Amino acid sequence: MTDVLDNGRVQAAIDPSRGARLTSLVIDGHELLADDGSFPMVPWAGRVRDGLLTVNGETYQLPLAKDGNAIHGLGRNVAWERTAEGIYQCEIGDPWPTTGIAALQYELLPGGIRTTLSWNDGTDLPCSMGLHPWFRRRLDVGGDVHLTFDPDAMVERGDDALPTGRLVNPTAGPWDDCFRFNGAPVLTWPNALSISLTSSSPWWVVYDIPNDTVCVEPQTAPADAFGHPELEPDGPWPRSMSFEINAVDEAL
Repeated sequence: MTDVLDNGRVQAAIDPSRGARLTSLVIDGHELLADDGSFPMVPWAGRVRDGLLTVNGETYQLPLAKDGNAIHGLGRNVAWERTAEGIYQCEIGDPWPTTGIAALQYELLPGGIRTTLSWNDGTDLPCSMGLHPWFRRRLDVGGDVHLTFDPDAMVERGDDALPTGRLVNPTAGPWDDCFRFNGAPVLTWPNALSISLTSSSPWWVVYDIPNDTVCVEPQTAPADAFGHPELEPDGPWPRSMSFEINAVDEAL
């Protein structure tokens, strides 16, 4: 059973049984999300090479996806507990090396939604998190979506499609790549709607290869950062992040 938030202009549906993901986001009458909605990635975002995480000299095996790597954390397909309107939490432990609480909060804005994701395991050990929205390439009206963004760096991918640890100059798409952005990316469906995306983190994954969807995913660190010191934060690993989707009201 889904929970619904509605302020008249914006309607959001959340499924606590499927990672407390957004299953629907309607702004100005337009459904923005495809079937997989928008789900949390915690306590890691993206892929971990071979599913192997080494912490304090001990190696842990994380669940493997079909490509032989661990992907998108442990919270996206399990049930979360609703603790208040728009607020959810989930305990996550083994096979992760610590046990902690992941928390999600959804707040409707006048023209959009704010999502806050956090992870608290009582330690300062490595972790990363992110949000993975599947936006529709085409809405009910208008043309195909157009993405604009201003990257200052891209994470280089090796032959195995995982990060090498190097930052390089951004290349032309199509992409399945992680970028460091300057400012907010914008998605525009001509003659329908334009939205800006803002995050407390500068790292974003852009995945625009599918024919029907486009993903623009904020993350606290690039994929596989645990194995690449060059991609890790200068200070503590972030324990929370915020992500806002807002309608851009000027004429398209």
